[in-house]
Amino acid sequence: MLSNLQFISQEGSIKTHTITSKKSRITFGHYLSFLFFVVDLFLLNASYLLVIYTKPDNIITVSTKNLLFALTYNLIWIALTFLLKRYAIGRNIKLINVFIKSIKITVIHFLIISSLIQFSGYFRLNDYYIFINYILLITIAPTSRILLLYALKQYRKHGYNYKKVVMVGSGDKVTQMQSFIKKNPDLGFKFCGFFSNQVHLGEHYKGNINTLYSYCLRNEINEIFYVLSPAETNKINEIMNFADNNLIRLRLIPDFGVAINRKLEIGFYDEIPVLTPRHEPLEIQTNRIIKRTFDIMFSLFVILFVFPFVFPLLGVMVRLSSKGPIFFRQLRSGKNNKCFYCYKFRTMVVNDSSDKLQAVKNDMRVTRLGKFLRKSNLDELPQFFNVLKGDMSVVGPRPHMIFHTEQYSKIINRYMVRHLVKPGITGWAQVNGYRGNTNETRLMEKRIEHDMWYLENWNLWLDIKIVLMTTLNVFRGEKNAY
Repeated sequence: MLSNLQFISQEGSIKTHTITSKKSRITFGHYLSFLFFVVDLFLLNASYLLVIYTKPDNIITVSTKNLLFALTYNLIWIALTFLLKRYAIGRNIKLINVFIKSIKITVIHFLIISSLIQFSGYFRLNDYYIFINYILLITIAPTSRILLLYALKQYRKHGYNYKKVVMVGSGDKVTQMQSFIKKNPDLGFKFCGFFSNQVHLGEHYKGNINTLYSYCLRNEINEIFYVLSPAETNKINEIMNFADNNLIRLRLIPDFGVAINRKLEIGFYDEIPVLTPRHEPLEIQTNRIIKRTFDIMFSLFVILFVFPFVFPLLGVMVRLSSKGPIFFRQLRSGKNNKCFYCYKFRTMVVNDSSDKLQAVKNDMRVTRLGKFLRKSNLDELPQFFNVLKGDMSVVGPRPHMIFHTEQYSKIINRYMVRHLVKPGITGWAQVNGYRGNTNETRLMEKRIEHDMWYLENWNLWLDIKIVLMTTLNVFRGEKNAY
């Protein structure tokens, strides 16, 4: 699907580009953290069972005490790995750092479990076998991690799981970065060229900065490395806005004489500092696993324990309220601006304008039952099936109609940033009052502002807080829901 996106040029004029949604590459690297998580749990339990099984009595009994210990044993490991960010793996990670972190987590786990056995008085396990278990674990856990990482690096070295990158700027930093990418093919970067307002010769020079935008769109560039030059500071915000509006990651290679009024994250490629102008917790695979696990568990709970009582009643009431289907299905904008069908209980009489016109106060299309469903958020319940399917999350920016995505992406800067994450049944903007009709550009801008804040500040507790605030609003109703 085509959508018109904009960014502001240095002269203040608006440039519009037509882009197509990028095809997602399903690669081993995207699932690496999850694979490590599964392998860790397997090795953790396999080593323990192997040691126990080789005991002279060779008997493994299933009891409440043993099951409780196994659960505690696993939960402590999971808590440590998340706390110490064991699965936060970047492309430039060093194998020695992986080894050291793996040893550290195993030693801490050993100390906690040993203390628990010694001082709890509940678990009675032979110290010798516990010690042998950890000797085995401290050998195989780091080794398996390094082997998997090495396999991934070889996979990338042979031209798979790559990201297309371009560079903007000139001088030593550009030359250094090009050389670093060339010398490290195992990082999985495909260097496509560089852009500079200073004319250069050579095959890698693609033109001045004004030609960058069309090149990135034509060639589906994944990342832009920008060398911050004091002479070209007037281009920084323009390129930031372009990257935001077109779902391209921007990495800044800084000249620290340049000031930018945004939160920046810094990483290192060899000795080269690289800044990212937005903190995105959900760019880390571990956090996506946590969020998806919460989505599945919460959705299953609602579907299994709430739906059997609520669904039949609401379904009959919707059917009796007016002619038409029980459910309303509509195309909405999802993650990476991919369309999906969003489901709701029907709250309006059947009409031809539902794909373009938002509900307004005292809207004649909304049924009497529909007013109650909208005010209490109960019309959104069928979207838990969207969550289970993977199109949505329990918490995230609300999915907009395709028409509104195309409309507001033209007039609100960085509007498309909200599509870097899955849309949600509820969201930070909604619990702060920015829901319902947003025909005023100012209201939509506030909604986008809250969506971006959520994107940059996500954590599991924030999701739980938003769910609790939404639940409270179900009982007290919301004045902007109509």
